[in-house]
Amino acid sequence: MDLKKRTLGELWEEKYGPIEIEIDLLVKALTPKQLQKDIAEFESLLDDGADERVVHDFLANHSYFFNRIICLNGWSPLYSKIRLGSQFEIDFACFESGSHGPEWCLIEIERPGQPLFTKSGNPSAKLTHAIQQVRDWHQWIHENLDYVRKLLPHIEYPLGFVFMGRRSDLTPTTQKKLKRINYEHRLSLEVHSLDWFASTARGVANLVKRKGGGDWLLPMKALTHKDLSKGLPPLVQKYMDSYSVDLMDHYHNKQLEEREMKGRDVRELDDEEIE
Repeated sequence: MDLKKRTLGELWEEKYGPIEIEIDLLVKALTPKQLQKDIAEFESLLDDGADERVVHDFLANHSYFFNRIICLNGWSPLYSKIRLGSQFEIDFACFESGSHGPEWCLIEIERPGQPLFTKSGNPSAKLTHAIQQVRDWHQWIHENLDYVRKLLPHIEYPLGFVFMGRRSDLTPTTQKKLKRINYEHRLSLEVHSLDWFASTARGVANLVKRKGGGDWLLPMKALTHKDLSKGLPPLVQKYMDSYSVDLMDHYHNKQLEEREMKGRDVRELDDEEIE
C-alpha cells in the first residue's frame, strides 16, 4: 500500500498495535450544507477584500481548507502563527507524511485585495516581497538548523507557499507568468491566489457527503505556537522518531527530486489547471 494513502491509524496499528483515535467533534459535525456555507463565507471575505488577519483567522478555524497541502488522515496537525526566533512569524505550518518521510510546509497568507501582478503585468511589489520572505525563512532555518529542528523535527528544505490576490484578477498573460514563477521556484515554493482554498475545500464535499459528516483525524482548528513549543502530539512524535537522521538525509534529496518532477508536470498543464 502506498504510504501516501495510509492513515495515521493504519500505520500506528502496523507498528504498535490497535489504538483508538478520537475524531474532533467539529469534524464530525461538518455536513455538506455546513461545508457549502463555510465556502460561501470564505468567498464573501475575499469579495469584500477582508483584512489579512480576518482571512487567517477563518482558515485557522477551518483546517480542511488546506486539504491539498496537509493530509486529512495524516500525521501532521496544522499550526498557526509559528515563530522562528524573534525574526519571523509564519502564518501556518504543517508537514506532509509521504513515502519519503515528513516534509514541512510553511505558508504565508496575504490579503485578497493585494494583487499578484500590476496592471502592466509585472509581479507586484507585495508578491516579490512575499517570495523573498520565503527565501529568508529558508536561509534562517539553515543558519539555525539545530534550533529549528527542536521545534520542527527533521526540517531541511521546507516547501513554502504564498497565497494572495484573486484568481479573477489574472489575465491569460499573467496566468502564464504565474505558471512560470511556480516553475522557476519549484524546489522551494508555490504561489497561488486565495481562491485556491475554496477550490480545495470543494474537493472535500464528496467525502463529507459519502460519510454523512467528516471522519478524518485532522482537528478542525489549528494548534498554536505554544502548543508546538510543548512538543508534537505523542503519536506524531513516535512517527518522527521512526526516521533516523541518516535516513532523512537520503529522503530530503528524494523530496527535492519529487518537486523537480512536479515542476515539469506543472509546466505541461493548461493555465486553468495551475490554480
